[in-house]
Amino acid sequence: MLRSLQLSPYCSGFFSCSSMVSFTDLKLGRPLVRFIGLDNYVTLVNTPDFWNSVRATIVYAGSAVVVQAAFGLALAKLFATDVFLARLMRPIILLPLVLPPMSVALMWTTMMDPQGGIMNYLLSLAGITRFAWISDPATAMFSLVLIDVWTYTPFFALIIFAGLQGINDEVREAARVNGAKGWATFLHIELPLVAPYILIASVFRLIESLNQFDIIFGTTQGGPGNSTAVLSVRAYITAFQNLAFGRGAAIMVANWMVVLVGTFAAVKLWRFVRQRVS
Repeated sequence: MLRSLQLSPYCSGFFSCSSMVSFTDLKLGRPLVRFIGLDNYVTLVNTPDFWNSVRATIVYAGSAVVVQAAFGLALAKLFATDVFLARLMRPIILLPLVLPPMSVALMWTTMMDPQGGIMNYLLSLAGITRFAWISDPATAMFSLVLIDVWTYTPFFALIIFAGLQGINDEVREAARVNGAKGWATFLHIELPLVAPYILIASVFRLIESLNQFDIIFGTTQGGPGNSTAVLSVRAYITAFQNLAFGRGAAIMVANWMVVLVGTFAAVKLWRFVRQRVS
């Protein structure tokens, strides 16, 4: 048996400490901590709620990154022009990025209130009936992805815009001389050249989305039910509300493994695209 106080000398970092705790039955108020091996992980694998959290994490991160990449590309292309809307949006595009995530969560929670929220009022102007937003398990995940897209699409837009600015005008001119129209130039010249920028932005956003906690917990706290209980939120609830720190640490390690696999796949794709372009 190990006393809980004796765990600290063996922890050289947050990850290693969490990894060690995940092999114990550490719980608040328990004077002794036992080493239980893989019991916490075996329990997780046999728990449907854990797999629901894995699914919610992947759906949330994957949906958010894909939609942000698409909208970011559209905004970057808009910023590369001299139209009035582009000049109007450039100064304010960074506003969502500088807001604290918890403030964003509270702001959107108010806006998405089914009774008095401004989102349903705007929908009513278009003749659309009330939308449940975060209060319905069927629409809660969609609402969270919408919040994430609003917050972090500017990150994609700035990265992709930098890539578009780096394309030599002679390349575009050569395409036009060869008879390529606007869309053909974009699809066959610009898009392949900015693809590495899109993917490197996707890597950073994927890491953050798979670890997202503030926006989700501040908005739904993993509900309604377990519909938005991603791994980071479930780990928090297990460790700091249920006070099962060993089990919560195991969930956090599982979350890190999902992040590792997702990031590895994204980096491999980025290298493949980079080689094809260069």
